[in-house]
Amino acid sequence: MTDATPARPDTCARIALLTDQADALEPWTGPFTAADLEAWLVDQLGDARALDAWIARGGIRSRAVALDPVLHVISGNTPHAGFQSLLRGLLLGAMQRVKLPTAGLPPLESWIAALPAGLAALVETSRTLPDAWRDPAAAVIFGGGETLDFFRHWCPPETRRIEYGPKTSAAVLFAEPDARILDDLAGDILRHDQRGCLSVQNILCDATAINARHLAIALAAALERARATHPRPAPALSSSGAIRNFREIHRYRAANGEAFELHESAGSTSWTVVLDATGEPPLLTPTPAGGTVIVRPFAPECLTAAALGPEHGFLSTVVAHPFDDPRTVARLDPLSPPRVCAPGAAQFPGLFWSHDGTRPLAALVRWRDLG
Repeated sequence: MTDATPARPDTCARIALLTDQADALEPWTGPFTAADLEAWLVDQLGDARALDAWIARGGIRSRAVALDPVLHVISGNTPHAGFQSLLRGLLLGAMQRVKLPTAGLPPLESWIAALPAGLAALVETSRTLPDAWRDPAAAVIFGGGETLDFFRHWCPPETRRIEYGPKTSAAVLFAEPDARILDDLAGDILRHDQRGCLSVQNILCDATAINARHLAIALAAALERARATHPRPAPALSSSGAIRNFREIHRYRAANGEAFELHESAGSTSWTVVLDATGEPPLLTPTPAGGTVIVRPFAPECLTAAALGPEHGFLSTVVAHPFDDPRTVARLDPLSPPRVCAPGAAQFPGLFWSHDGTRPLAALVRWRDLG
């Protein structure tokens, strides 16, 4: 004879348990209250009770059913995504299976280990992929192209895959930034060693309002200052090698008369600024990360998705200045970025953001109707 499986906490109980975790989660999710979690459910499911009861909707009644279990495939580049993804699943009350990076993710693992019983019973973790985890429910996957390709084949065909693949972020400046804005931009570039999807790799500046050369020089000084508070983790040889190669390519092109200018940290690969004044598209190109950014002036009439080039399809966040000017967002409309934020906020989207333009809670439920 075996013990009965304990009842899972209902929505009110889960909200209370998660709210007790708010202080521990704040560095990774931003602040939230019980009222915030309830409002989030209302926003994405129509009613905070939808997971526990039949809710009148038009001429029918409907009930949300959380996809169960949910497999979270967590990448190792930033812990924020893992915390936010797991919190979403716990709020919905499904069983959570967490595939950790092979090297682990200590902040997330420590938090899971300290969860109260009502939540801990809903979480399994592994650094491998047990065969028993190949359930056809849902998989939330973070990672590069190879990771996504692997799980497209590994998951059963009926699995609902929610993929957060590689993305890039950029800053667009329509006015001269002051020292405070430059320091904020430096943080947007350097946090998490510039490995996250929300890390700024390109800065585009309105050529009619900003001297791009002066901007590149001032940004280099801001990055030098910022390294005091965002020291670079010990880089792998491959990372330092990629940055040195990136520098040498642009040093060579500048020496051959092309409109490039290189600014770099002395004696290290701590930070790199390349000014690309060639005026040639594309305006967005990947960098080797690790504190490497490209500054490009643009003509306002040329700020289009086509001018950004192929990377436009991977654009996640645009850091905009001046953010408080209502004209700024309108000027960015041709790019249709999933998220626009103020300088300094790129890496802090908050718990309730529409992740890369999706509704993350709504994606993790299915619906039953009566009527």
